[in-house]
Amino acid sequence: MSGEGGVQRVIAFKLNYLVTHFDFDIHLVCHDQTPSFYPMYSRIQMHYLNLKGNRWSYFNQYRQGIKDTVAQVKPDVVVVCDGFKGYFLPFFRLNVPLVFEVHGSYYNRIYPSRSWGWRNALYLMELLMKRPLAARFDCLVVLSEMAKKEWKLRSTVVIPNPNWIVPLPRNPQKVALMVARHSYEKGIDRMLPIWAKFIQYHPDWTLQIFGSGSTSSSKALAHQLGILDSVYFEEPTPAITAIYAQSGMFLMTSRFEGLPMALMEAMACGVPCVAYDCPVGPRALLLSQEHGYLIPEDNSEAFLSAMNEIALDFPNAPHASTAMASVVRFQPETVMKQWVALFESLRSNAKDNTV
Repeated sequence: MSGEGGVQRVIAFKLNYLVTHFDFDIHLVCHDQTPSFYPMYSRIQMHYLNLKGNRWSYFNQYRQGIKDTVAQVKPDVVVVCDGFKGYFLPFFRLNVPLVFEVHGSYYNRIYPSRSWGWRNALYLMELLMKRPLAARFDCLVVLSEMAKKEWKLRSTVVIPNPNWIVPLPRNPQKVALMVARHSYEKGIDRMLPIWAKFIQYHPDWTLQIFGSGSTSSSKALAHQLGILDSVYFEEPTPAITAIYAQSGMFLMTSRFEGLPMALMEAMACGVPCVAYDCPVGPRALLLSQEHGYLIPEDNSEAFLSAMNEIALDFPNAPHASTAMASVVRFQPETVMKQWVALFESLRSNAKDNTV
């Protein structure tokens, strides 16, 4: 939970909401005691596994730690949002309803497809294993109908992320914003060449990139393109709402997404948005041209054209009101009722099966 990404933010928000609005008893199991980047209420009871050693030792500690915690807590439902090793929980014989929560595309890559060798072999092995492993869970929760089509499992339920953000009054500047960690799937390397072309026409604009991870390769590319003076690499901030309020456009060049929180937040704050139609999340948010610019995957010229339109129309934001209205369906009270209904259904079915 120490990460600054959308997954950690969503988990923290949902757990806080469940304890304050539905009086749930929540137990959160984490790898180690690194503090959460996002605040969590003290009512949430923490359990730390403190995993160490080689991969085999690490996995055995994980398995035994989960079994011991479940035996101690005796939960009604266990929800897993824990990477590839989480797929193996059905083999731990926990005797409790199990839910796997997926936040990305089924085909998500963290390395380029040209990365042959063990990395590509591992990726292909995971693709082959994920679906049959996920089928062993009582329920698979995905974020959109497009994600559901990727998984092709009967047990799949669509529950989107809740939109937590409360927008501030707009004071847009000539600033383009990206909120993305520095990793292959987030596609910052696809944004920088487009930006190099954009500032030839709009030299008074700047690009701010808020995200964790090593910036060395992005800075090297920006230096190569001669755009370092107009690109600012910023650390993640919990005060991101104020950043949205001052941004003139929001840009997303990801290669893979689930239901991207940053895009949802930008739309909720009335920021004009441009995003590639990558698998699978942006299409679930940018439903029409009235909500923003959904650009065919990897069409950099169309992406640049959309940015030019926004810049020429600045400070007007013609899509703002419709974009803000379109994300109302992700209000927390709506989304969290779906989670509560799922938990009650699983608990009821479990009780019926023990009679």
